[in-house]
Amino acid sequence: MYRRRILISALLLAVVAAVVAAPGIQLAGGPTERLTNGDFESGFYSTPVGLVGNGWHWFHNDGQATYGFYDETWAPVIYDGQHSQLIEINTFCRGGSDADRYAGIYQRVAVVPGETYDFSLHGMLRALEDDPDRENYSYRVQFGVSYDGGTDWTVVDNWVEIPWNTVHPRLSPGSMESYTTSLTATGNRLTLFIRVWKKWGTARRELDVNFDAISLKGAMPVDTGVPTVSMVVPDYPVAGWPYSVVVHSSNDVGITGLELYDDGSLVGSVSYDVGLLSLNHDFAWKPDSAGPHTLKAVAQDASGAMASHQVTVMVGEEEQFLTNGDFEGGFVMGPNGEVGVGWGWFHNGGQATYGFYDETWAPVIYEGDHSQLIEINTFCRGGSDSDRYAGIYQTVDGLTPGATYQLSLYGMLRALSDDDDRENYSYRVQWGTDPLGGSDWMLVDNWVEIPWDTVYDRLEPGEMDEYTVMFQAPASKVTIFIRAWKKWGSTRKELDVNLDNITLKGYK
Repeated sequence: MYRRRILISALLLAVVAAVVAAPGIQLAGGPTERLTNGDFESGFYSTPVGLVGNGWHWFHNDGQATYGFYDETWAPVIYDGQHSQLIEINTFCRGGSDADRYAGIYQRVAVVPGETYDFSLHGMLRALEDDPDRENYSYRVQFGVSYDGGTDWTVVDNWVEIPWNTVHPRLSPGSMESYTTSLTATGNRLTLFIRVWKKWGTARRELDVNFDAISLKGAMPVDTGVPTVSMVVPDYPVAGWPYSVVVHSSNDVGITGLELYDDGSLVGSVSYDVGLLSLNHDFAWKPDSAGPHTLKAVAQDASGAMASHQVTVMVGEEEQFLTNGDFEGGFVMGPNGEVGVGWGWFHNGGQATYGFYDETWAPVIYEGDHSQLIEINTFCRGGSDSDRYAGIYQTVDGLTPGATYQLSLYGMLRALSDDDDRENYSYRVQWGTDPLGGSDWMLVDNWVEIPWDTVYDRLEPGEMDEYTVMFQAPASKVTIFIRAWKKWGSTRKELDVNLDNITLKGYK
């Protein structure tokens, strides 16, 4: 009999162990946290209005107000840990303000229909010490719920005002207040919105609200399958160049972790205490060699289920496509002077004189012993024409259509010390391309202004400026044009532009 009881006990333990190990089964033993990063200790991400806690989204209603979202690290306005979410609405630097300005955060979670969830949060309101609206309920905090999992805060019609009635001086905070209530899920998705409310259209105000320890606890849904996972990988990556690989994953119980591997080596990982229903994560990837690379993304959901997706990407070698971009390979004499070997020249004539030179003066050379000098001057003439151009060009072949290439160059603009056009953007440098590989600069319609804004004294040069841009090759043969531009029809002027270390690098 004793032996039989031992066997029965062993069988019961085995059954319990099997149930505990089965993914997605909700066991009795207490509610589980459904929000991710409610304590804001799992990091923040950058948005157009500032830093928002990972796992959360932001919103505001714009108008005559300025909004800010911040990773708060000042201990007096943190409930626990080292971070809270700060949301600011201010109406400084404006002629007026609009009433009813809102800003907030929200998160969408998976829930069990009919189950009750405990919602709690901590927070504090602050304003400027001399703000007369601190005492008249002008500043409030509200929460609302979309019971169908919607993400449009403007259609929420069940906003509840949280009774936090004290607005502390901005630099003399008090204690964090708390709020607790219960919510009953009606579907399998629920979105929780929390917002700050500035009621009146008053100018020169600043409302600061900190949130921390936001929690929604209750039943976790049963897992309905493995996560979905996919990747967006770069086209034509180049060995040694930095890239972004975006991994997307989703699941009914939430994604708690993502990993990215390159040929079996871990590129990066991200994890959350509680899963997000849908997650996009941007991994930084720098392939270390040319050839095929197998990128593998692995996702794990809140129940422990895992899934993976892999893609093989052909990584190319970095190739330099321009000839004599450092001008150390010599110059050839043309009708207007010396132009670097491998380069063509052009100008648009008119009332100006043009010069091309092998520059050997060290202060206007980026590296080596030579740079290309291009001059436009309007001395010894009765007048001048506006929009005078002079430049160089080179046609490159062997590009991969659709691949991204990097154009980089160094340069410097100089003019006479008493030239009153040095300070008003009268002298510029531009670049453009002919996607057909032609040599007629007059057909180029995509000129881009290089932001070299300083025009140095001709005999007192400064530092060479750098410019780098990425562009997609429209065809296998492309012509690169670079030109100096004298805008106005002014006489007795001299513009000198030095160019050096011009490179076009990319996929081969």
